[in-house]
Formats: sequence, C-alpha cells, structure tokens
Amino acid sequence: MNRLLVVDGTALTFRAFFAIRGLSDRQGRPSGALHGYLASLLRALDDYEPDFIAVAWDLPKPTFRHKLLSSYKANREELDEDLIAQFPWVREVTELLGLPSFDQEGFEADDLLASLAVQGEEAGLEVLLLTSDKDLAQVVTEKVLQCPPPKGNEPGLEMGPKEIKAKHGVPPNQMCDWQAMVGDSSDNIAGLPGVGPKKATLLLEKYGNLDAILTRGPKEEKGKLAENLVTYAEQVRKALDLVTLRTDLKVGKPTELTPFARDEAALQDFLQDHDLTSISRRLEKKQPNILDIEPVQTNLFENSKEAHAEAHQEAGDYKLVDSPEALATLRDSLNSSEGFAFDTETTSVDPMQANLVGMSFSWKEGEAFYLPLNLEEKLTGPNNEDPVDFIKPALEDPLIPKTGQNIKYDLQVMARHGVAMQGIKFDTMIAHFLVHPDEQHNLDALSLRYLNLHKVPTSSLLGRGKDSITMDQVPIDRVREYAGEDADATWRLAPPLREELAEHELEDLMNDLEIPLLPVLARMEQEGVAVDPDRLKSLSETLNARIEDLAAIIYELAGEEFNLNSPKQVGPILFETLKVQDEAGLSPPGKTKTGGWRTNAPTLEKYAGVPAVDALLEHRSVSKLLSGFVKALPQFVHPETGRIHTSFNQAIAATGRLSSSDPNLQNIPIRSAEGRRIREAFIPREIGWSLVSADYSQVELRLLAHFSKDPALCTAFAEGADIHARTAALVAGIPEKDVTSEERARAKAVNFGILYGMGSQRLARELGISISEAKTFIEHWFAALPMVRKWLDTTLEQAEEKGETRTLLGRRRSVPGLGSSDGRVAAFSKNMAVNSPIQGSAADLIKIAMLRVDRRIHQESLRARMIIQVHDELVFDCPDSELSALESLVREEMEGAYSLEVPLVVDIGKGSDWAQAH
Repeated sequence: MNRLLVVDGTALTFRAFFAIRGLSDRQGRPSGALHGYLASLLRALDDYEPDFIAVAWDLPKPTFRHKLLSSYKANREELDEDLIAQFPWVREVTELLGLPSFDQEGFEADDLLASLAVQGEEAGLEVLLLTSDKDLAQVVTEKVLQCPPPKGNEPGLEMGPKEIKAKHGVPPNQMCDWQAMVGDSSDNIAGLPGVGPKKATLLLEKYGNLDAILTRGPKEEKGKLAENLVTYAEQVRKALDLVTLRTDLKVGKPTELTPFARDEAALQDFLQDHDLTSISRRLEKKQPNILDIEPVQTNLFENSKEAHAEAHQEAGDYKLVDSPEALATLRDSLNSSEGFAFDTETTSVDPMQANLVGMSFSWKEGEAFYLPLNLEEKLTGPNNEDPVDFIKPALEDPLIPKTGQNIKYDLQVMARHGVAMQGIKFDTMIAHFLVHPDEQHNLDALSLRYLNLHKVPTSSLLGRGKDSITMDQVPIDRVREYAGEDADATWRLAPPLREELAEHELEDLMNDLEIPLLPVLARMEQEGVAVDPDRLKSLSETLNARIEDLAAIIYELAGEEFNLNSPKQVGPILFETLKVQDEAGLSPPGKTKTGGWRTNAPTLEKYAGVPAVDALLEHRSVSKLLSGFVKALPQFVHPETGRIHTSFNQAIAATGRLSSSDPNLQNIPIRSAEGRRIREAFIPREIGWSLVSADYSQVELRLLAHFSKDPALCTAFAEGADIHARTAALVAGIPEKDVTSEERARAKAVNFGILYGMGSQRLARELGISISEAKTFIEHWFAALPMVRKWLDTTLEQAEEKGETRTLLGRRRSVPGLGSSDGRVAAFSKNMAVNSPIQGSAADLIKIAMLRVDRRIHQESLRARMIIQVHDELVFDCPDSELSALESLVREEMEGAYSLEVPLVVDIGKGSDWAQAH
C-alpha cells in the first residue's frame, strides 16, 4: 500500500526550536529551529519512505475558532524573537526542497492534516501524521497512523487505535468528546469543571459519547458533577466544536502530492548561507532515497506514450536543427524576428566550466527549435560555417529582444564561446522574483503555476548522484524535447509576468535596474578575483598552531585531555570539574532534555572572562574559520584562470539584496583578526595592480533618516557627526563630549537593532543589562528621535492597509500577518514591514551605483574592473596608474546614486589585498 506522509510544519518548527535553543550561524542569526526542523523532516523521509508527502502550516490570521471563541489561544505567552525570525526560513527551505505545502485562510494546520488524512485514506493510501499533537488522535484509524517525531536516536513510533487508547484512555472515535470535557488550557478552551482526563475516560466508558453524558448524566450522576453537567452543558458543546477538526477542506488529490522539481543551486545556496553543512552532506549522502519520491503507478497505462503526454503535457512542436538548410532557416528566422526566448544546454551548472551542448529558441507559443552541437556528423552552415558563428549576429544584435530564464547563466556560457549577447530585455526568473520575492522562481515551479505545465524533470535525463551523466551524453532527441520545452515555456511565461509587473508598478524597476544589471554581474563573475595560495597555506598553518595551543591551554586547565567537540565531555569538565559558573559568579546553565549541560556558544558567552571558557570559544571560532574558509576557498579556484568566480544572485534574498554563492563571499568574517586575515588572501590579478574597496557609510541609518526626516538624525549626518555618540548624547541629555564608551555602545546597538525589530529582551542580552534597563533605554531613544517613531507607525499602518511595503524604487515585499491574533506572527510581520524598506532601499542604492560605475568605467576606457559586491561594498581590481581616476569616478557615481535627505558618503580604500583595501 502506498504511503502519504503529512507533516505538521508549524509544530515541527516549534519542537525544533525548544529542542535546540541558542544555536546560531556565522552571521549571528538564530538557526536551531531551522536545523532541527530539517533534521526531523529528513529523518522522517528516510524512516517512512513515503510515496507522497504534504506539509501543513498555520496562517497568521484568525480562524473560524476565533469566531466561536474570541479568547481562543489568548493566554499564550509571547514567542521568543529568535523563533519568530526562523519561521520564514523554514517555509523557504520547504519550498526549496520541492515539498507540497498547504495553508488555508480561516483554518489551522491541524484541520489540513485531518483533511489530508481522511481524504488520503479514502484514496486507498496509508497515511502517516508526523505530529505529536493529541488533537490529531481523533482521525487515527488502522490506515491513518500518528507518528510523533522521535527524540534523538529513539526509534520512531507509529500509533494506531490501540496505541491511542493506551496513551489517552479512549479510542480515536471518542477523543473529541474526551477533549471537550477535559478542555485545553494551552488553547484557552474551558471544558467541564471538575472533570479531568481520568474522569472523562470513566464517563465515556459508562455513557459512550458526550451527547449521552449531557443528556443522561444530570439524572444519573450525583452532587456537583450532576450540577455542572447542566450548568456548563453549552460550554462543553462549544468546546466540542472547537476541538473537532475539519476533514472536508479542499486539498486536491492525495495521489498527486509528489515533490516538484527543485532548484538544486538555490537549495545549496540557502543551506550554505545558513551554515547547514551537515544537512547538505546528508542530502548528498542519502540521495536518491531521500527526497527522490517518484510518482507511483496509478493506472495501467503509466508507462505508455499517452500517460507520458498527460504527465508532461508536451504538445509542442519542437524541431531539431540538424542540417545546413535548417540552420540557415533558423538564422533567417532569428534575424527577422521581433524577439525570441533563448536557452542553452551545457555540461555543468557552473558557467565558467560548462561546455555548450546546444541552444534552443522559441518565438511562438508551442513551437521551438533545438540546435545541437554534438551531432555525430558535425553540423555547419551552407558554406561550412561554425553553427555558433553562423547565428552570432542575431544573438549580438541589440535591436532583437531576448527573453530568458536566469539568462545571466546563458550570457556567460555564450561569452566563453565567443558571443557577446546583447538585447537582453526580459528574464522570467527575475520578473517573478520582483512580483513574488518570497516564492520559488525556478522554471519548473513557474511553468506549473502559470501554464499548468509539468515540465520534463532534469533528473529524468541526467539521473542523480554518482550515476548521473551530463547533457552531451543524453540522446539528442530527448534533449530536443527537454530544451524545446524550456524555451517554449520561457516564451509563454513572459506575457503573464509582464502583466503582473505592470499591475504592481514594477516595470521601471525591472527595465531600468534589474535587467541592465544582468550583464554587469555576468562580467564580474567572469572576471573573478585572484587568491594567494601561499597566504592561505600560511594562514592554515597559523590557525592549526593556534588550535593546538588553545587545546593545550584547555587541557592544562582541566587537568585532563578530552574531546573538545563533544558536548557530553565538555559540559562536565566546565561545570563540574572546573566549576566555571563559580568563577564567573553566575548560576550554572540549564541542561538539555537528555540531561547534559548546555555548551552552545550563547550559553558559554555568559561565562566569558573565565580562561577555560574563553579558550574554548576561541578554539571553536578558529576551527570554524579553518574548515569553513581557509581550507574551502582553494576548492573554488578555477583551473584555467586561477581565480575564484563567485555567483551573484539577484533572485534569492527577498529584500532585493544580492547574495553570492560558490563561494559565499558575504560570509567571510571581518570582525576577528583571523577573519580579516582571510581577506588578505584576496589579491590583485597581477603586479602593478591594487584592490580598491568602496563602502557606503552607515547607509541603513542614512535611509532611516531619509524616510523619517527626523531633524536630529538629519542634522547629525549633515554635520558628519559620530552618529552613535550623537544619539547617545540625545538620549542621555548630555553634551556629546561627555558620552562614555558604554553609552555609545548602547546607542549603537539600538541604532542598528531598531531596523531589525530589536526589543528589550534582545538588547538586554546583547549588552548584559536587565530587561527593565533595556526597555527604559529604548523608550528614551524614541523620545529623543520622535520622527523615527512616527515613521515606524506610519509604515506599519500602510503595510497593514496595503499588505506590502515598498522601497525607494518601488520594490515590493508582501507583509502578511500584521493583524494576526497570533503574537509570534504579528511580531515577525512587524519586523519585516520596518526592515524591508530599509534593506530593500539599500539594495536599490548599491545596484544603481553598480550600473553608474560600470557605465563610467567603460565610457572612460579604464582597464579597472568591478569584481565583488558584498553588502554595501564594491571591490575593484585596478591598475596602479588608474587608482586616482577610479577613486574619483567611484566616489562621484556612488555618492550621486540617489538624492536623499542626507548625504550619501562612501569610504574608499586601496591596497595589495582586500583586507588592506577595506
């Protein structure tokens, strides 16, 4: 019997957070819930090997239960800020994994789980519910099993009717009645006073159901119970309505819930960005078993041509260009066309190492042409011309509009084959990103959403894992179908996406910023940046030596050697042998659910100043630098160029900021001395050249001043004051010269933290002060800068009214949930509403600057090259003879990128390596 696994995504995230508290990534972002969620999810996929899967989520809006009971869930405590921050990442990675997700306005995830369970069983499936919530016990049958996520290495548990009765005292068909009488304090549902779990079980054993209890009970029972059965009958009936799950929600056909094709590159970028290396390795190691759920046979014609056509809906006329005459016809059609969709087929996802296998073109719905370069008999033009050279004029003609999906990749591939493509006018991936920045943007997902087209999955051609092949090894006719479908789908996607861009007033952002940026980024990626292997080797030796020294210090303090990477061994040494808590004058930390001492970084940082703790924290930090950067960077050096060619991604960060991958240069730390030394390994391409770094100064705070128009902030920036000292002085009501370093640090923390929704809880934790002190400081900060408070309030009001926020250039981000009765959702949405205009506007500014600087460099025929963009910084490779000209040019173009209420200021440095330049 085929299996459907239904996951309670919201509950699994909660469970993961409380199981792995305090974990954070290299950027300091909380990551415990994200990591734990993925670990539990992947284990479930591995343990249960489902044929179908669905993940259900709560929405940040009231449900029908709130209408039945206005105080429903009203007594729940405010959620931890670190948990709130991780929910969107959990949803994002679920989509990146290609897992079907469900949420429905007016209902809870539990209702969706129940509906999927009942409808899945009706479809002849065995249903496994991955949740420990007792509410789901009511739908358990012999074919619907509840599977609580196991703890640690404990074996998984599949609970059927017998197990449910053993645990709760009643079978599944009595669970609703039982819950109605017992009530649920966590949901603020009042049951029958005086009746607990045991009494409810006895009553159901005696009467059979709640209706009989309420009808016969007042006559047959005695004393207070008989009285309560009359007094609270309506309360209990309302409780029954509240605890009963809906099973009739529309969830589609359970037998179609298979993972859709996912963007492997985007998934790996996400995992790398969030330091989820163990999850990434686990995915690689477990393939093809995990997340390789294939559609199962549901009819006798599954393997027939009819079934194939139904599954993929391939109705296109996709022609193979396999003769000189056909090639000539293609060229003439391209040259006379009013535009076409273009795609390449290659041997690698890395454009710098990909060999061109073929090209596909489409300019009419349902039609496409595939030009292969690997025919047995080499294809040439009518006069023996090379096929690429033969169609090159059309590809380089700026007056013929080209459309692509992630066309930056194709730009680079063609550039390596001698074609400088021009006329790039539309990219379906970027268009969808601008309209729906929080969704998936790969071609498979877009085709399914807009065209109802199930594309031929790449894995069906190339396979997976060690046995996979490259596109040049696939039979050409199969590639024709696949490549033709890609070009056809891209061409068909452009019109509806253009309509959405117009509907949301995003055409200018697309046409004037994002599309012109494509060739700029492509050139930057092609240029790459040189690294000095000798410096990396030297740094590796230094870090290894430091790790050994730190280990020796720790062992000497402990009086014994032990595994520094084992929490089970580290905890007892620190808190039982050395008693570091006594030395720090603090109480010992809490313990994990398995009984071990907590030894994660946030916990140990509370005991900073104790030699053993300081040494251990440094040991961890240095070890991470060594493995995560120093040893990893050489693997990205291109064998031909000797440089690192990172990828700059326009359609990943929902704020609009660029991200980088392979490697992620944004993750290179610069705060520690060892981290800065990593930047020393990035060097100019040759002798007589230097690296130049141009970094916007405090751009986010300048944008805050621009949007809020707060006089104090604007004046401080106009006067070139130390913004943190000035703010501290305003808050304390003292002269700026009297501000202490401690007061400045507090002001700095709030200045930046206010943009990320920092509350008193987090400020207290960062500064080591009480929550009441932190609360008072934040109140004084807003009192000193009243226009900031006004802007925040106005921004939130507009976001709630319109359901979105906008940046300087109109970049949008949807902000659901501001009016949610769920505190955690409302708090997260509030943070997003405030942060997105600032972050997104910073993204707008740096992208404008990149276009302006790139244009000037070419206008003035400089040999200098823009090679890196990280956060608010641009890095250039520049001949020493052009340094003065470049600095003047860059300052002028970056500071003049946009006219704000306050001046834009750029800090520029130069040097023989990136660290020296910055």
